[in-house]
Amino acid sequence: MPNTEQNFRLNWATLGAGERRQDDGPDYHDFRGDLAADVTDYTLQETFRTLYHSVKGAKVVTDRATGRSKGYGFVRFGEESEQLRAMNEMNGQYCSSRPMRIGPAATKKPIGGGGQQ
Repeated sequence: MPNTEQNFRLNWATLGAGERRQDDGPDYHDFRGDLAADVTDYTLQETFRTLYHSVKGAKVVTDRATGRSKGYGFVRFGEESEQLRAMNEMNGQYCSSRPMRIGPAATKKPIGGGGQQ
């Protein structure tokens, strides 16, 4: 943005509550930790896409105020078998200048608690 020092990030629109993504099937996510500060969504995605063809995307989590990476992210797969293979094969492998720590992604809790009364 002209005349500003703040970093801006352009992302795809997200779906609202109750909306569903219309694509080619289920998604399988896993966690990537210990990422170097220079790793971007694209870098993370391409690190896995070259070996696992069902990769649908990747997301590096950033601080909203500074735009800097928080050092972790997620990779989205279309096939569970490739997601599981990647978790085993890529743990400790380098993405940029640091070895990654890989594990299962925590399932998001439903909005509003959803508990019975």
